Amino acid sequence: MPEAPVKTPQRPKLTIRRGKKVTEGVEVQSVFADIKSGQLKPKHEFSMDGVNWRRLDNHPQLAKAFASAPEPEPKNKGPWVFLFLTFLLVLVGAYFHPYWAFYNVQTAADSRDVQKLSQWVDYSDLSRHVQSQLDVQWSEVSAEKFSKTPYAKLADPMGRAQVNKMTNALVTPEAVMGFARGETDLIGSWARGSSKASAVEDSKDPLEGLGLNLESVKGVLDSVKGVLAQVEFRYAGINSFVVTISTANGESLDFMYERKGMGWKLSGITLPSKGVRSSLNDIAQSALKSARAKAKSGAVNKSRKEKEKKDEKKPVQVAKLDNKKNAYMATLELKGLTVGKGKRFLFSSPNPGLFATLTNTGNKTLSEVEVTVYFYNGKGAIVSEKKLYPVSVSKYRPGRDNDPLNPKKSKKVGYLVKEFAPPSWAGKVQMRVTDIVFKK
Repeated sequence: MPEAPVKTPQRPKLTIRRGKKVTEGVEVQSVFADIKSGQLKPKHEFSMDGVNWRRLDNHPQLAKAFASAPEPEPKNKGPWVFLFLTFLLVLVGAYFHPYWAFYNVQTAADSRDVQKLSQWVDYSDLSRHVQSQLDVQWSEVSAEKFSKTPYAKLADPMGRAQVNKMTNALVTPEAVMGFARGETDLIGSWARGSSKASAVEDSKDPLEGLGLNLESVKGVLDSVKGVLAQVEFRYAGINSFVVTISTANGESLDFMYERKGMGWKLSGITLPSKGVRSSLNDIAQSALKSARAKAKSGAVNKSRKEKEKKDEKKPVQVAKLDNKKNAYMATLELKGLTVGKGKRFLFSSPNPGLFATLTNTGNKTLSEVEVTVYFYNGKGAIVSEKKLYPVSVSKYRPGRDNDPLNPKKSKKVGYLVKEFAPPSWAGKVQMRVTDIVFKK
């Protein structure tokens, strides 16, 4: 009689509960493995029947498993810490960057470093900001100084030209560095252009490449009269930052820094009205004086111009020719008249010359063509004339000018004018065909 097979006892299976998540049919060995890997915690629960529940660490063998299980490795928080610190640095840097721009402008002014200053100043915006201030004050000054004089139309444009020059002087590196040091009393000198560029020297600071040194910090304090309380900082908007410097003479300067991309630059300076007004008054007085002198000389100049007008030569007149010649001369064209340089011989020196193209568009052959060249001076008046013959058929005159000008043909015309151009010639000429001879 065969033996009955031996039945292998079934291993008990557990039901595991992790909060609201319930997993049934979990083998005991899997529970030990999950404890070792850290997936199961002591607070998690198990049940044999799905009704009665106990904490895992309440079971003696499971409690030992928890005790012998390795400590789980902490999560690597390094990247998050790095990102947080980076964000914090960017945030702090964004807030304090205009302060850093102010610091660099002050240190550049203290060390007379024009190259460094240019990195922190937007001269185009600065020029527009200063110009707008001067225009407003000039309108007030000119109205006050010129309103009761007959010379306003002459004086105002003269003054405005000087105001534009004053703007250019007040946005030079020398002036900006002076304002940074609180030297508002030099506005008049800069306006007159008396500041010396030689006073600005390149910095010899060996730590210049690092952008920071202790001596420069002292220079910043000295440049604002040594007391930090005389400097006020404030944001005027997200992209605007204002630094107000109070000077020793009671004036105050507002330095406007604007955001430029990722950085900040000095883009405006509100000048003290007292110094600016004084310089504009001087400009107005000078313009008024020049206007009076110009008005007085106007009568003399007017009579002189009338005399010169009478003395001007009459327009170019072509000699009277017979009707047949006059009619055919209309078919001759002189084009491309230019003043340049040419050579008489291959190795000779170049000299001023006249060059053009003469074309016979008619149906007759010409044995002689006379052209007249008129020379003008700088005032537009004719000072000399010269007759030339680019076509002249004669047995006594060999050369290319001895060939007739046939119908529908062109000829290059070129003459060196060194020998017959007058000394007062200003380089302008006119050339006309003044006579012709038909070939017999």
